[in-house]
Amino acid sequence: MRFAMGVYELAFTMRECVAGGAIVIELLGEIDILAEQQLGPRVEALSARNRSDVVIDLRGVTFLDASGVRLLMRARGRSVRCGGRLRVVRGGPMVSKVIRIAGVETAFTWLDSFPAACPSPFAGRNVPA
Repeated sequence: MRFAMGVYELAFTMRECVAGGAIVIELLGEIDILAEQQLGPRVEALSARNRSDVVIDLRGVTFLDASGVRLLMRARGRSVRCGGRLRVVRGGPMVSKVIRIAGVETAFTWLDSFPAACPSPFAGRNVPA
């Protein structure tokens, strides 16, 4: 949460869509304990759809801590239990470093960008954050 012009605003958001047959979850901003508490139930619900292909996009994440890693691990667990597949689009160097230090890098299927069948769903669209 950040304070700007006398108002507290959330430092994170999430957008979702279906692209190329996959449920795409785009995480944006600071994924910390507050983000996990706010976004976690929705991310888990989307990951729990029976046999769904889920892509979590971390390119817009500016900060990730252990709570954010926990959010990703919960989404992975839910997806696997429901017979689905979870892939993650790599974030920036800081995000990758946190995941590497946490020792969970091998738990995910990593994408450097969206596959051709799943173009960046938000490119060129004015989607509210």
